[in-house]
Amino acid sequence: MVISHSEKINCTQERLWKLLLDKAEHPEKTISEVQKVKILQKYDNGFLREMSVAGLEIIERIIIDQKAGQIKFILVDNEELDGYFLNKIENKHGQLTLTYLQDWIPKDQNAKQDFDQQFYPILKNAVLAIKKIAEMTSIPY
Repeated sequence: MVISHSEKINCTQERLWKLLLDKAEHPEKTISEVQKVKILQKYDNGFLREMSVAGLEIIERIIIDQKAGQIKFILVDNEELDGYFLNKIENKHGQLTLTYLQDWIPKDQNAKQDFDQQFYPILKNAVLAIKKIAEMTSIPY
């Protein structure tokens, strides 16, 4: 099951994009459940990242697409899950909306319901954390 959360963000698109790039490399700054982040390899359009989140050890291939306003985090060689996570900025008539979408599918279908319930609050809080930072004019970005 796909879970997502969106918020309208009151800042410039450039500021929000910079925050998302920083969050991709340092997710522990805005997601308290994240630990042990390590960049394994860098590419022209992203990087490979290893981290621990809510007790799961994951490796993600991160693809940065500034033109589309999105960063995609694809799970790599995970024994428990398949899928991806997406950060997307939409700009409609000067109003920015930030969406985080998680499409992680447990390989054990019995774990699915608990998994979605466990991760939705983490996803929502992560969007709200970026919103708070983005809208604070006292923090430079």
